[in-house]
Amino acid sequence: MAKESKRPVKQARGQYKPRDKAPAPRVPHVPPTRMPALSTLRAFEAVARLKSISLAATELHVTPGAVSQQVKALEADLGVTLLERHGNRFALTDPALRGQDYLTGGLRLLQQGVERMRARPQMHRLRLTVEPALAANWLIRRLAAYRNLPGAQDVLLDPAKALVDIAGGEADIGIRFGRGRYPGLDAINLFEDEIYPVCAPSYLAANPIRSVEDLKNHHLLKIDWRVTSRWPDWAEWLSAAGVFDEHDAIDLERRGTVIQDSSLLLQAALEGQGIALGQDSHVADHIKEKRLVAPFARRLKTGFGYYLVYPQGADERPEIKLFKDWIVAEARKG
Repeated sequence: MAKESKRPVKQARGQYKPRDKAPAPRVPHVPPTRMPALSTLRAFEAVARLKSISLAATELHVTPGAVSQQVKALEADLGVTLLERHGNRFALTDPALRGQDYLTGGLRLLQQGVERMRARPQMHRLRLTVEPALAANWLIRRLAAYRNLPGAQDVLLDPAKALVDIAGGEADIGIRFGRGRYPGLDAINLFEDEIYPVCAPSYLAANPIRSVEDLKNHHLLKIDWRVTSRWPDWAEWLSAAGVFDEHDAIDLERRGTVIQDSSLLLQAALEGQGIALGQDSHVADHIKEKRLVAPFARRLKTGFGYYLVYPQGADERPEIKLFKDWIVAEARKG
């Protein structure tokens, strides 16, 4: 049998030979999506949510360097940049923003699942830590309504100024005064704090006030908030009212009574010793019951607030959820 010729067949001049079709590209086999390490996802989610590497490190109980390394490991794993770094600052990139909310929701579901599975001894007492002035002037009179709820626990009330480690188990739930950033804790805003002048009706009767200018001649009750943190004081409130200048600053320094405790300051106002800048959450009930009056409608926001806080996912526990739902509803009543 003759061998088949391997020579290419010559084509007559002018005759068209269609080009062979290129083979279809091979589609590589795509393996199932592999999840990055959970530790890297937790680190990035904490950084994105708290907008801070150091706060994320505090929440996760590791060093800031370890958090940075975990985020970099996640970036390498995903092949994208998640943080645009500018010295000590950073901004979330578009890929980071696309995934942030999903990660926060997913990790919270994991935490809730763990809380549902965790073995816990039956609780008979709810340990509550709260700032003393709010406890005395708002919370204590409302606790009777909570105790009447079906399933309510006895409350161990700790009116502490020092921070209690709620995430570490020193309390079950708390009310904190600040800006709402509490690593390791879920936070729900109860009050946006505002301040305004208040005094006893007896003081106002003996010392009439016809205009804001009159306050320059009244006995002012003051707190030196510089001991703890920056806080609006009489100078800021009078400036907002449009009656404050540089000469008034010197006068304010040497006039009035300084009391470095908000509960005692309010007590002095209730006893008619002068005019105080009252926090709305502390004085609202006293005004309704006519123990205090507010001579002016102008209010000044402080930038702070009261937040209900508890360990992340702890509201899956019936006793925490009951107290949370009750106190949030109370706060919304005003």
